[in-house]
Amino acid sequence: MLKTLIGTTDPQNYAQYLNEKIENVVNLFKKNNLDFPKYEVFESPAEYYRMRTEFSVYFNEDHSDFTFCMFEPKTKPRKRIELETFPVGSKAINQGMSLLKKYLMNYPILNHKLFETDFLANQNGELVIALNFHKNIDEKTFKEAATALKNDFLKEGLKVNFIGRARKQSILVDTDTILETIHTKDKDFFLYQVEGNFSQPNIYACQHMVQFARDCCSHCKDVDLIELYCGSGTFTVCLADLFRKVMSTEVSRVPTLTALKNIEKNNITNTKIARLSAVEVAQALEGVREFNRLRLSNIDIKEYNFNTLLIDPPRSGLEYKEALDFTARFDRVIYISCGPESLASDLAYLTKTHKIEKLAFFDQFPYTNHLETGVLLTRR
Repeated sequence: MLKTLIGTTDPQNYAQYLNEKIENVVNLFKKNNLDFPKYEVFESPAEYYRMRTEFSVYFNEDHSDFTFCMFEPKTKPRKRIELETFPVGSKAINQGMSLLKKYLMNYPILNHKLFETDFLANQNGELVIALNFHKNIDEKTFKEAATALKNDFLKEGLKVNFIGRARKQSILVDTDTILETIHTKDKDFFLYQVEGNFSQPNIYACQHMVQFARDCCSHCKDVDLIELYCGSGTFTVCLADLFRKVMSTEVSRVPTLTALKNIEKNNITNTKIARLSAVEVAQALEGVREFNRLRLSNIDIKEYNFNTLLIDPPRSGLEYKEALDFTARFDRVIYISCGPESLASDLAYLTKTHKIEKLAFFDQFPYTNHLETGVLLTRR
């Protein structure tokens, strides 16, 4: 197995990295006696593919310059990796790093007790950069200095918004949100993404995942979709036009609000979002409990004809029999997985009632052992 790379790339050996990961997942499927069709493989660009990242910041002894750093995992004391460039990140992130190196030391208020920088980019080359401090931030002086720094970037051709963060403080110069475009075969979708909240880090893998999901829903116009833990609504927004109606759920407040903005931005009228957990969704569907949150969102769950479930669980997978049984109640399941071991285990249970109709691999994290998998399950 090739060594996992941190902060760098190896384009000449990209195919070998990907093939090794795919072989490992296929072997897991075989070990679990799973029958699966010919799979699709969706590659990532070999460089400049990541749209969000964070770096620790280390200053030299006289505080006249600094270095961006990452750390090797599972090292004590932590082994620091100093970065001059970051070919993993988008070209806008690399330009932002370079311009911070060039201009940040001109603003003492912005570099004093700075310990971390977080970057969020989009395909248009725009940035949001969060500056994280071990100090209280004076809002007025921070905004003045960050606005001047923003203008320095703009003169160099880079559009950026800055955030100042400290304990119990978050100060925006303008906004913490960026607009991304998801390109699919037949149309584009627009997604607001908030710095500090989850978004798909590899936009190119994300677009392949969205297209795979759309291909799984080509004959669903007369039925309804339910999506659990929709986040800011990436799949919700990109699948809504393929269904009669959609209900998505999310428990966190900021992603829910962002998802609602994304629904409005894309002129979607057949979709509603409820702040419910998976357990609460099951209770609502079975009539065990009534929820004011559904009523306040103007949702009558009895009006839905849920045929398709989309799930994108954490690395641990569905884990519990209750979650597996809930999943198995739907005729069609689109399962997006970031954990091959848990996926294989879940599929060993779900294939008692469903068959694997489609299978695809997405290289979300090149040069690591992580591989995203997409599965379409249909009832036998």
